[in-house]
Amino acid sequence: MKKHSILAAAALGACALGVAPAAAQSRETVTTTGPNRELLHSGIFALGVPYVASVIVAASSDRPEDKHLYIPVAGPWLDFANRGGCGHIGEPTCDTETAYKVLLVGNGILQGVGALEIVGSFFYPETRTVRAANPERRVVLSPYYFGSSYGVSAFARF
Repeated sequence: MKKHSILAAAALGACALGVAPAAAQSRETVTTTGPNRELLHSGIFALGVPYVASVIVAASSDRPEDKHLYIPVAGPWLDFANRGGCGHIGEPTCDTETAYKVLLVGNGILQGVGALEIVGSFFYPETRTVRAANPERRVVLSPYYFGSSYGVSAFARF
C-alpha cells in the first residue's frame, strides 16, 4: 500500500504543477500544390536563352524583317516567312542566308518548346508534402518507480 500512496502523491503533485503527462510526439504535415517547378524552370531557360539572342539580333540588325524577332515564339517564324531572296543588291549571299534561316528555325523551335513547357507546368502540377516536428515547447513531470525507489522524472522539449 505504501507504493500506491507514493505514486498517487507524485501524480497528484505533477497535476498540481499543471504539467501534462508525456504524449506521443506529433508531427505537422503540410501538403501544397503548385506548378511543376522542374518543368517551369526548364521552360523558362528553353524560351529565355533563344529569345535573348533574338532580341540582340533584332536590336543590331538593319533588316526590317529582323524586327519581328522582338516578338517571342512567333517572331522567328515571321522573320523566316518575310525574308527576301539572296544574291540581289544589298542582300547577303545565298550561303549566309541559308545559315540565317536554319538559325531562325532552330530559334523558333526552342522558343516554342520552352513556351509549351511553361504552359505544361501548370497543367501537370507538383504536389509537395512536408512533415515537420511539432514546434511546441514543454516540460513534462511524471511519477517514477524503479525497483524499490520512487521519484519524479522530468522531460523537456525545446
